[in-house]
Amino acid sequence: MRMLFAALLSLPLLAGGGGTVAFKQTAFMAEVAATDQEKAKGLMYRQSLAKDRCMFFVYSEDGDHAIWMKNCLIALDVAWVDAEGRVVETAEHVPPCSPMRGDDCPTYGGTVPARHFIEFAAGTFKRIGLKKGDRLGWELVLDEGRTLRGGAPLPKARKK
Repeated sequence: MRMLFAALLSLPLLAGGGGTVAFKQTAFMAEVAATDQEKAKGLMYRQSLAKDRCMFFVYSEDGDHAIWMKNCLIALDVAWVDAEGRVVETAEHVPPCSPMRGDDCPTYGGTVPARHFIEFAAGTFKRIGLKKGDRLGWELVLDEGRTLRGGAPLPKARKK
């Protein structure tokens, strides 16, 4: 039974909804965390996050949205964006927090009011040159089917 539970925790359980987040010509497949439950779980227990993936945390208003790395097993780059997609705060290589620490995990970011934040694999910002002041764009479909678009225009799909 314990092995089954461990195996289930290692599966990449998708948050609700999905879509695309883009910076200039680089596009990421996004999972969406829109409900309180999805936001609380975030990327907990993930053993990896592909370099072309991210998780977008949706909020209806600006706020100080700090992240807590409880039960997160991977390092992340995090961008906090305003309603227009402008990056207002970043944190690079945010370290994981072992489940062995219980609730004794630090928080990161949330020092500047932001509308949303997006978590990427560590090293992404350096790889794509993302920094504070840049603009991200997104097109997301939420659980209930509503589309959320914002920020910079998404790059046009390339013809093959």
